[in-house]
Amino acid sequence: MDSSVIVNLIVETELTPFAEKVLEYFPLLTSETVIDESIYVIIRKLFAQRGIRNRFDVKKRLFTKGGGAIIDEAIELVMETIDENSIAIVRDADIYLTVATMKRYSLLPHDAKILATMLQNGVKTLATFDEDFLRINGITLLPDEYWEGR
Repeated sequence: MDSSVIVNLIVETELTPFAEKVLEYFPLLTSETVIDESIYVIIRKLFAQRGIRNRFDVKKRLFTKGGGAIIDEAIELVMETIDENSIAIVRDADIYLTVATMKRYSLLPHDAKILATMLQNGVKTLATFDEDFLRINGITLLPDEYWEGR
């Protein structure tokens, strides 16, 4: 499961109904990188709710008492979502497999790490809303309702 799905389980958007459909599939897996990305996105969204949208301003405010509370809230939201939905966490692929995956599929580092982790664990299905994975042969993207006709 990609961060785009986890974030849309936490934050109500037009993609949330599709994200909820993913919960019908088993087993549900995610990776350390996806958790990292999800927490980062939720931190950014929580700051944006407070009118702070510039990532450099976010970084400055992380060191304040309020910033610490936002970090805690983001971690709690992501980890609760993972725990409540029985999403297992797999270890990330090593850097050598990640770099080889970047080169082979022309992916950015985090997407390459997600794909490399899938390959390393024999996973052939990815729940995501990220169109960069559309061009990867040999994997199936979920939820079906979202990807049909794309």
